Amino acid sequence: MTFKHLVGKSTLNEGITIHKNFESFFESPEAGFKKEITLLFGEGQSIRVILRRLNNIRGHVQIRYTSKSHASLIEWLNNVFIATKEGTIGEFLEFQKISADIFIIKPITVEQSHNAQLYIADSMYYKTVKDSLQDNNAFHEIEQIIKSVGFKIGEGQMFYNQEIEKTFSKLGWQKEGKVIPELDLKYDFRKNGIQVEVEFGNARSYYQDYIKFMLSYLTKQIQLGMLITPTIGFANLLCEIGKQKALQRGRKTYSGMMHFEKAYKEFTYLKSIFNMPIVIIGMDISPL
Repeated sequence: MTFKHLVGKSTLNEGITIHKNFESFFESPEAGFKKEITLLFGEGQSIRVILRRLNNIRGHVQIRYTSKSHASLIEWLNNVFIATKEGTIGEFLEFQKISADIFIIKPITVEQSHNAQLYIADSMYYKTVKDSLQDNNAFHEIEQIIKSVGFKIGEGQMFYNQEIEKTFSKLGWQKEGKVIPELDLKYDFRKNGIQVEVEFGNARSYYQDYIKFMLSYLTKQIQLGMLITPTIGFANLLCEIGKQKALQRGRKTYSGMMHFEKAYKEFTYLKSIFNMPIVIIGMDISPL
């Protein structure tokens, strides 16, 4: 797991607020306490910064670097994230954990993002295994479709939905047909006995995807249901981009997003109701 933080003006000079889903990633202290962690950055540079949890109702966890001793980190951030300083939304820092108190931070800027693409970062197979699907050409196309989508700074879930849809269509997948004739429920994509639901939406809405899988399977239209969703790190980044764009449009709220880790965790409790093969795929931004 990695933590992706959308860079803003406060990131360049003050610090970072850790998303609640990643507080355990940083082994965060209890409310009112703090600890030092080491950040590795740039060309072999390192610095000790403060990780603290505020003693407030939310208990926000923050990384702070506001003293003179943090000048080298602040200078590096400001030299690297020039586009963010000029108003671009979407550049981010990726935190890789080395140990409980040591993290590498890697910048993903506008320039670097041109070489990035999506890839399958994690997966779960239920009542099937990957080897058993090797003869299904449609199954092999899934990875090809995900890898064909380039990462683009500042773009949100709509962009990735559209890019994925384009590639499914080019490869001849049926699109947005009725799950069964009697209902208005529509699947995303179907081909060679596989039904795919691509889920960037609200974290609650994905339960309907399972209903669509079961209806299609019970009526013998498919042999496999596949849910494709971003990993928690990718989803968190897209949410932050969505929030910033919503603020620019004068909106103060932005709904959450589905992610692989939620689907994987909840499937442990849901799987007993499924009598069909299901695969869950988590897509992320490829390492640079």
